[in-house]
Amino acid sequence: MTLRISNASKEGIYQGSKWLKFQVLCDEQELRALFQALHPFFLFPLTGMGSGKAFAEEDFLQEYGSWIAGLREGRVPTDGQLRRILAAAITDDLESLWLQEIEGKGFITKIGKPVVQMQAHFFSYSDVDEVLRPMSMGLESVFWGVQFSYPQIYQDAKTMELRNVERGRLFEQVRLWVREFTRATPFIVGKKKINAPIRLGKACFSWIQLHPQLIQRSLGVYAL
Repeated sequence: MTLRISNASKEGIYQGSKWLKFQVLCDEQELRALFQALHPFFLFPLTGMGSGKAFAEEDFLQEYGSWIAGLREGRVPTDGQLRRILAAAITDDLESLWLQEIEGKGFITKIGKPVVQMQAHFFSYSDVDEVLRPMSMGLESVFWGVQFSYPQIYQDAKTMELRNVERGRLFEQVRLWVREFTRATPFIVGKKKINAPIRLGKACFSWIQLHPQLIQRSLGVYAL
């Protein structure tokens, strides 16, 4: 499945704001359950140069699954691995995305209407104020799966009009999946328990203590 080829002068520039977000570390089978609930949908890359084609769902799941298998064996996914599939757009409307051609190099996927976005997610912990901060990049950051985000307001790329976004089918399915398959993560720092809004898949509690970056930063997770 491919998208239409266009340009910024015709499509305008899309902007979203007031994002609803879920940060989740889950295993491959839990992510597979989400994808099954989302059907029918398309999954397109939002970073890097490519062919403009949608990801094959099974290829995406296998790549993500290799990251989780690595964590259980003490390996954190590299930047190169993360860039293979993230960031990505989840949509059931092919008109919401378009391709910008870079002559001689390939295509970049652009957003024209609200879509569910997936990004690699990292968090950090501050000893100073004892706060966990999601989507925080740095040497002390901890890889924690993906962030799903969806705007509540967007600027129409062509008319520049601000519009409220209806919560579409796909994001509502993500919300239901988060509720059913994940829990708010009860982190342990020293002897103190910190309930964080970032989520952990229920199937991950049995092995999460093996996460190498948690070990390096002396962070634990209370086993449910």
